Amino acid sequence: MKTYFLLIFILFQFGHSISMWDVYFEAGPAYGYDKYLILDPNEEYTGGFGIYEGTVFIQGNGAIINLDEGLGIWVSAQFEDSDVRLDMEYVSIINGFEYGAYYSGYAKGEIRNCNFINDYMGLKLLDNTDVSVVNCNFINNEAYGLAIYTEIPNCHVSYCNGWGNGEVYMENCPG
Repeated sequence: MKTYFLLIFILFQFGHSISMWDVYFEAGPAYGYDKYLILDPNEEYTGGFGIYEGTVFIQGNGAIINLDEGLGIWVSAQFEDSDVRLDMEYVSIINGFEYGAYYSGYAKGEIRNCNFINDYMGLKLLDNTDVSVVNCNFINNEAYGLAIYTEIPNCHVSYCNGWGNGEVYMENCPG
């Protein structure tokens, strides 16, 4: 009887994952951010979430966010004076159906030491976004590692690598 309950307990432990929406929703403010998310590299995180107000930091600590073929993490600011920002470091975002992370409108961000793996597009930037990408890897993304869809991007890329992507970088200047 004890063996049976132990087996059930172990099976539940292997099948347990934590929703990124739950982590985002439960996060509190810290270090000047409205939401400060701290991930544990020994946990499995799934799914994405969206940010349309406030400032958010993801302290990845080497954790993996598995999007399970769903949408990724999106950040969107409607107005130029909006303070909508997502900064993240030391996290791998994998298996995104359309993208790993997506910035649009007037959103801002800094992405350091992150990996975008096996997404359709690793990182997608639109409109008037202002994003810095430092020391990141774009690996095995179907279309692009980093895609910029705008005439007026403000994207600073340094010390990044890409391999196995349809194309590593793409800039589309409409108009």
